[in-house]
Formats: sequence, structure tokens, C-alpha cells
Amino acid sequence: MYRHRSRAITLEVLFIWDFNGEDTENLHFYIDYLSSLHRQDGSFDLNFVESFASGVIEHKVSLDEFINKYTTDWPSERLAILDRSLLRMAIYELMHKREVPPKVAINEALELAKEYSGEPSQKFVSGVLGAIYDEYFKQNERPLPA
Repeated sequence: MYRHRSRAITLEVLFIWDFNGEDTENLHFYIDYLSSLHRQDGSFDLNFVESFASGVIEHKVSLDEFINKYTTDWPSERLAILDRSLLRMAIYELMHKREVPPKVAINEALELAKEYSGEPSQKFVSGVLGAIYDEYFKQNERPLPA
């Protein structure tokens, strides 16, 4: 639950960041604001949120290129912000967080899709991440290119 809540806050941060035109200058404001809304339950790791959001933003270009490989009919810039943010987070974890098992990263993204979005979005995210898993992990546990 602790990491799940931290991922949920990261998703909210990335959504606001993207919605506001990828305004990196205000990233810490978004993190502080959203963290303050969740402080009552205390079940999140602020350092995790900061590191995860910053990592996704730092690798945004390569993450979007990777997303575009699996969404040929829908380039990343045309995706719903929430779907794009979920995919960026999951692919970032798959590429750069080797300590997180692939199935955990994918399952977390699907749980967040279930919490924050509707069934079409869940199916879309599941399809993209399933294709990535099948290509890179199912047969030979080959890591994603970092």
C-alpha cells in the first residue's frame, strides 16, 4: 500500500505537469501540493515520489518514443494525459528500476488505471504493457533497452 500510494501521487504529479504544458519549473510545487493533500494518511514516501516523477520527466523523450512503437495508430501526444502518464511510469520502471519485477510494475500501472480511469483506458494500457512484456520479458527475460 505504501508504494502504491506513492505511485498514485506520482501519477497525479505527472498528470498535472503534463496538463500544464510540461512545466518543470513548478514540479516541486506540484509535488508539495499533492503530498499535502495526502499527508493525513501518511502512507507514502515523498522521496520516492520526487525521484520517480523526476526520472520520468528526465527520460520523457525516450519513453514517448518507446510508447510510439506500441501505439502506432495513436502517437503519444494524442493519448489521454492519464494514459500517457501511466505508460510513461510503467515503462520507466521497466527500463530504469531493475529492482522492481516487471510483473509488479505492470500490475501497479493497471491498478492505477482501474482507480483513476475507465474500462477503455484500462484495456488500452493493459494491451500496450502486455505487448511490451511479451516482447521483452516473457520468452527470455531480456531487459528493456535503457
